[in-house]
Amino acid sequence: MKDCSTPHNMKKLLLFLSIFLFPQLVFSQLIQARFVSSVYGWQQQDTVGQSSNHLFGYQTVQFSAAKDQFSFHTYWQGYNDFAGELKNKGQYRLYNLYLRATNLFDVVDITLGRQPVFAGVGTGTIDGGLAALKFFESQLKIVGYVGSLPPPLQKADIIDKVKNNFMTGAQVVATPADYAQFSLSYMKRSIQPEVYTATRRDSLFNPYLIEIRPSAREERYLSGDFNADYEDIASLYGRIDYDLLLEKRSRFQLFTRVKPMEDVGLTAEYLQRDPRISYNSIFTAFTYNTLKEYQLGFEFSLPEDRMFFVRFGNLSYNDENVRTITVGANGQNMGASVSTSAGYPGELTSGSLNLGYPMFENTFTPTLLVSYARYKLSENSPLEGTLSAGLGGVYRPMPELSLDAQFQWIQNKIYKSDTRLFVRVSYLFLERLDLF
Repeated sequence: MKDCSTPHNMKKLLLFLSIFLFPQLVFSQLIQARFVSSVYGWQQQDTVGQSSNHLFGYQTVQFSAAKDQFSFHTYWQGYNDFAGELKNKGQYRLYNLYLRATNLFDVVDITLGRQPVFAGVGTGTIDGGLAALKFFESQLKIVGYVGSLPPPLQKADIIDKVKNNFMTGAQVVATPADYAQFSLSYMKRSIQPEVYTATRRDSLFNPYLIEIRPSAREERYLSGDFNADYEDIASLYGRIDYDLLLEKRSRFQLFTRVKPMEDVGLTAEYLQRDPRISYNSIFTAFTYNTLKEYQLGFEFSLPEDRMFFVRFGNLSYNDENVRTITVGANGQNMGASVSTSAGYPGELTSGSLNLGYPMFENTFTPTLLVSYARYKLSENSPLEGTLSAGLGGVYRPMPELSLDAQFQWIQNKIYKSDTRLFVRVSYLFLERLDLF
């Protein structure tokens, strides 16, 4: 894989940025940027009697510029470990950088560059293009996309061997009524693992190095889903995925919520899925079973946006089962729940509470999170406990500026007392220019 720090690749990156940025700098009128700086520090117990300190720093930038039907978007993050094993080895990740044109000729939307894709079964990030055609006042939409996969760690570069590292697909979305939507989607993805060396032994058990060139892993899926939501009385969602290479159904899901009365809601969900394993992967040689899960729920709305809920679920894997029960309540400034589960993985009983109360005309909100759990990994295992807490606050002196801080503490069988500190500063810039 190429190193994006080389001058050649930096020139490519600058050219890439210039192509997309130039028209935006000339014509943009609505500028929006969000800058987020955060620090996360803790002490890690590596072995008995030995520990190491870590101080992670992150700088995130989201930027967009738009005028009329055209817009430019980018999102990137810089990271460094200032007090750990990765000290002074900063990393840079370019999550997206794309140019979008919407509603061209009242029919088509086009997006070019590094962009996220959400098109039914096709999800991920590509360096390429996406086009969406809209008909009958957007009641019928056809989406198509193709592009190479981004390099590891989201480097600002184009991946090698594009023909073996790409994703392509399409989706057709129909909205026959305001309360109903149907879609059919297809996705093909190819991933070529990097070449590496490994030690092998000959017939006399002498070690020697050999270069391993894994074959490209492939995925091909066909999916259909529907969503209906009728006047906040009843909703229904369904989805089915089919693996075209393994020639078997990989996912089936149904979810419904019904409100027989204004303050009462009933929910039911069923999910059946197989592990998502790429074709040509070594993992296809292993035996695996289908996971089946269902959940039933009861919700009761209370005054002042409060809600009480109960959920019962069962998860089965082969001949083993796990049963769960959760009881909780949510409000504007609090949330609490208690849950218990028992079955093949052991037993677990846990409770959590989170509070946040706005003060000083909503400029400062202190927060408190507390959770406690008791568990045993098998029938004959001893009963263990773990306690964690988080104390913090959010200070927002103006809508554009936010300062967050949280002190975290946990105590369990492994860590007698583990403390962590998280601090974040966020600033939003939004300006409308009238240059053109």
